[in-house]
Parts: sequence; C-alpha cells; structure tokens
Amino acid sequence: MEKESTLNIIVIDDDPDILDSFKSIFKNSGFNLTCVTGGLRAIEEFHRQTFHIAFIDLYMPDMDGLETLIRLKELNNDLIAVMISGFRNEDMLEKAMKSGAYDYLYKPLDVQDIFGITLKLANKMGIQNNLEFLSE
Repeated sequence: MEKESTLNIIVIDDDPDILDSFKSIFKNSGFNLTCVTGGLRAIEEFHRQTFHIAFIDLYMPDMDGLETLIRLKELNNDLIAVMISGFRNEDMLEKAMKSGAYDYLYKPLDVQDIFGITLKLANKMGIQNNLEFLSE
C-alpha cells in the first residue's frame, strides 16, 4: 500500500463561523479540507472519500457528535477523531473517548491547539505539509 502524501481532514459542525475558521486556518496548508454542517452530511462525504482526521462538534441538531463519531468509525476504523465542544460535558467527552475519539478541544477554539494536534497526527502518519502558523 502506497503511503499517502496529503492529509484529508473533515470538519463537522453546525456553526458556519467554526467552519469558516477552519477554512482560514488550513487555507495554505496543503491539506485537503472538507467542511460539512452535520453528521448526516459527514456520512455522505465518507462514502465519497477517505478522511484521516475528523474534527467533530459534540452538539449538532441532526445527529450529535457522539453518534456521528460511532457511525464514522464504522465506516473507517482508522479515522482519528478530535471532538470539539462549547460545553464542558465530561460525561459526553468520556463516552466519546471510549468510542474511539483521539482527543478533544473546547470552544472557543485556539488556532495553535488545532495546529498542534494536526501537525502531530500528520507527522505520526508520515505526511508532509507546508502548514504555517497564522499571525494574528
């Protein structure tokens, strides 16, 4: 099996501002980024392409992040999921971790936290990138 040369990332969140933030962060990264507004849309995308990393909001109207995580892991057990939430619900995050989540981030999201996790995972997978930190 040939080693992948780029990272495919999907962001699943019902907040358009969060999706726009991820688009800005990864604009010049060389990574492939797909943003969708909910779990059902994410499942549709998983039938079209393979993703390495998923950033999944815990609270979405069509399907919560925990159910989304479980369904996506059924489609791709190698998926690395990072849960994101504006609420500190330790019970829900614990369930997500037990269901296969790699890590979690709290909103408001910190650009350096997103970079840190993404670069760590890309390096772990041997995927090269040209991700540069944004200066704000």
